[in-house]
Amino acid sequence: MVSIVGIDSRSFVRDVIKRNGEKGHFESVVGIAIKVRDYIKFEEKYVEAIEKASIKLENGNDLKFLCFNDIKHEKDSYGFLELFFKGILLEIEKVHVFYTLFSKKRLSEVKVYGRKARKERIKLSNPTRTYEQLLSSHILHCFPAICAWRLTEHLTPKTVEFHLDAYEGHIFEAQEKLDSSDHTVVIYPGGDCVNPVISTADLLIEFLDKRLKINSKFLIYENIRPALPEFGENVLVYPISNKHLPFITPLDKQSVHLWDKVKHPVFWVFKGEEIVESGTMKRSRSYRNLQDFVASKYGVVRMFDKSNDIKYFKDGDFGVYLNQRGKEQIDTYIKIGKKFRPFNLDALVPNDLKNRQI
Repeated sequence: MVSIVGIDSRSFVRDVIKRNGEKGHFESVVGIAIKVRDYIKFEEKYVEAIEKASIKLENGNDLKFLCFNDIKHEKDSYGFLELFFKGILLEIEKVHVFYTLFSKKRLSEVKVYGRKARKERIKLSNPTRTYEQLLSSHILHCFPAICAWRLTEHLTPKTVEFHLDAYEGHIFEAQEKLDSSDHTVVIYPGGDCVNPVISTADLLIEFLDKRLKINSKFLIYENIRPALPEFGENVLVYPISNKHLPFITPLDKQSVHLWDKVKHPVFWVFKGEEIVESGTMKRSRSYRNLQDFVASKYGVVRMFDKSNDIKYFKDGDFGVYLNQRGKEQIDTYIKIGKKFRPFNLDALVPNDLKNRQI
């Protein structure tokens, strides 16, 4: 049986007081990879654990799949996380933790886009980045791929399948090595809301963050395993440091290509009238309900961009419409051979929202 490795990541920020009394600021990117043996069994136990832990949520919970954003405003989010991981602990085979920690003493700035400069035989006007710039503009956005790349030397192809939360950015060597490896990679847009293993990775990042904060510990190698004692020796830690920079810095101003690895079916959301801005739609309860429904169908959700996305359509994908104009757009694509399966979002809109603007 093939094990599943679900990976998610996010920024880690601390304001600290240095030994000399000065205020300091620390930024890193943390990624967690959760390895499970049996995806279907894990999903069943995950749903049970979410349901039981939801007693800690002030307003209850009617979603089967939860991500950190769903609970971040809860007063007892820590209690929820403790109860959730107590319920799911035995189903987790390994926890791989990754974090960035660079030394400015060894190298003050980092060279970027070297391949572009060599290829076009040009001198770049801005050939370096500070570590802060590299983290915020690049590493933060593509860290799931960096984590998976680090694991390729430890996990044998054909025995694992990587499930990555969708990432973006410009091409870099680690991503190219991951693409050319024999490992199977599946990309999940909004993965922390639709994939139980990625969701667990997302929630564990927050749990680790809270544990370190409660115990006044820094994000360093020797503090991570003690912060998660319930997982024991199943926690493995991988610092991403200066020696990895040649593999993780952007090589060329060419975007990474993910669509050949994206999970299908995709539930493409057609807004119809442009009155609904995409960001507003993604933050709506209707969109979140759609994600939770799609998770049970082993699919993903994405807003449809008519300028580019039709080439990524596959038979079996759905066209989700909000209004008559959206349905007309889907019908038009069906007439030219793109056999979307129409889906009315109204079926998932709570009754109290049906008469309001999303």
